[in-house]
Amino acid sequence: MAFGLLLAFARPPATAQGMPASLEALRQKLATRLPDTTRLRLLTAMCYALREEQPTRALPYGEAAVALARTLPGPERNTGLLASLLSLASCYANLSNGPEALSLLSEAQSLAREQNDYDALARSYTAQGSVYHERGDSTTAWHHYTRALQLTPRPGVTPRTRMKLLGNMGSLQFYRKQYYQALHFDSLALALARRESDSTAEATYLTNLATYQMRVGNLGRVKRLLTQALAISRREHSVRNQASQLIMFAMYYIQTDDRERAGAAVHEALRLARQSGFLERVLDAYSILSSEAAESKDYRQAYEWNRHYVELNDSLNSRQTLQALAAAQVSSETQERARRLRQLTEQQQEQTQHNRLLAATVAVLALGLLVAAYLHRNLRRSRSALAENNRALEKVSEELRRVAVSKDKLYAIVAHDLRGPVTAFAGVTSLIDSYIAQNDQAGLARLPAMVRQAADSLNHLLDNVLNWAVSQTGELDCRPAPLSVSTLFAECQALYQTTAAASWQHITMAAPPNLRLLADRNMTRTILRNLVGNALKFMPAGGHVHLEAALDPDDPDMVLISCTDTGPGMSATTVASLMSGPALPEPTTEPNATGLGLGLALSRAFVHRHGGTLIIQSRPGAGTNVTVSLPVAKQ
Repeated sequence: MAFGLLLAFARPPATAQGMPASLEALRQKLATRLPDTTRLRLLTAMCYALREEQPTRALPYGEAAVALARTLPGPERNTGLLASLLSLASCYANLSNGPEALSLLSEAQSLAREQNDYDALARSYTAQGSVYHERGDSTTAWHHYTRALQLTPRPGVTPRTRMKLLGNMGSLQFYRKQYYQALHFDSLALALARRESDSTAEATYLTNLATYQMRVGNLGRVKRLLTQALAISRREHSVRNQASQLIMFAMYYIQTDDRERAGAAVHEALRLARQSGFLERVLDAYSILSSEAAESKDYRQAYEWNRHYVELNDSLNSRQTLQALAAAQVSSETQERARRLRQLTEQQQEQTQHNRLLAATVAVLALGLLVAAYLHRNLRRSRSALAENNRALEKVSEELRRVAVSKDKLYAIVAHDLRGPVTAFAGVTSLIDSYIAQNDQAGLARLPAMVRQAADSLNHLLDNVLNWAVSQTGELDCRPAPLSVSTLFAECQALYQTTAAASWQHITMAAPPNLRLLADRNMTRTILRNLVGNALKFMPAGGHVHLEAALDPDDPDMVLISCTDTGPGMSATTVASLMSGPALPEPTTEPNATGLGLGLALSRAFVHRHGGTLIIQSRPGAGTNVTVSLPVAKQ
């Protein structure tokens, strides 16, 4: 069974007539007397809301919105026309009427350029790319997606537009069988969905990522991704998304030869798909059930499921044919209206010629009007140039403010974290006086190690700050090479052994002797130093830190490295803040705070550069466990 990317979205509850309750309220409001601008906004909203699930019903609303927008005067016309053109184009695209959709999108692009609306321009290029993708012209589709991507840094382009573009680019790369590039774009779209708190989109892109991993045979990640996506869909009560994800689970269990779970998943998917009227997923469920029955040699049951499949498939094909006919009818009506409009235009041109003859008698007045119009146009140009300069100045000011804020935060981090090593140096000087007064030769012998410990802490802080600054400029190269885990552990233990001994702390490590990573040596060292350094920093005297490495049982291509300590632990709120905090942590004024999380943020960035993950597990009074995954080096 061919099963592409799952892009289903949940819908609001429907009324008895099949229309969502909110849209029914809009339809009733449209039946009343309204100002033209309000009516245009409601017509466009109806078209946009119905364009995915009921494009045939959306078309009349979209056509009416475009026609009404063309009659409005001045700026109201351009603004309303742009939005209605984009909505109507999406309807024709969903009805596979590519030429009409492309024509509307070209007009929308011209308006967007006139209004400097970069968000609408990026949306139009994205929609054009999807039309060409639907036609199978991946080269032209990629060209339009690239033009849209070039617009994303422009002001006004919304995160939702960028998310849609990245998702479409991932779909195109999946179509081209460029699975790792598709994984990259969908991962970016997933990050945007999470940043915008769009749970439905997050579940969709998690499902897409699971599809990619299944295609490349990485079944360990498939189950984790689908589990997260299904949990979100259940929390959001998104029945259609649940049906799609359960179909994916059924395919996963079939590939892992777990027929019992596959059967349970596909039956649950069938129930939910029927409940929500999601006929495409019902069709997928019939196909899987038919194949599984045949595999079990239950040919009678296989024939029944296949019969349901054929009947439903014929029904869907008939529905698509009716939609295409309805679109053709609307297009024909549109062409007829265009023909009438041309006739009226010709009549108007004839009237204009007549008016020009009459205007000869008032040439002086006409000349005065031309001069006034010329001055007015120059004034508009001056205002437009001034507005553009103001926007550029505001953009530069905003960038300067961001740089200043980032600089202040970095200064606060350095100033805060320098207190620990400087205090340690001061303590050493006090100990020197004390040991000399007591003639304590053993204490004096320990002083060089304590000085080295403070120097190492200071060097570690400066190393983190330097790595962070270089990583933010994009000049820190990641050069993966085979690395022995045992050797890396030994280096880290040697670095912190003196620090641990000074506080009666213990460091133990365990790793298979032949286990190797495929990672950048300097980045990996920084990750391990931060994990062990943070554990020792927050752990009381007499504590224990344990480093351990092993292959990921769910993903043989990754190595799991865990750092476990017997420290005071952290609350769930603190763990969540560390996992979802900003790239550069906020400075703190708490007097007992000994670190600001720069090392953890840097480790998280380096782990992500290798395609891995960083997970923190902790409870108050029960210590902390930090686990990172890095690629394994094949033997």
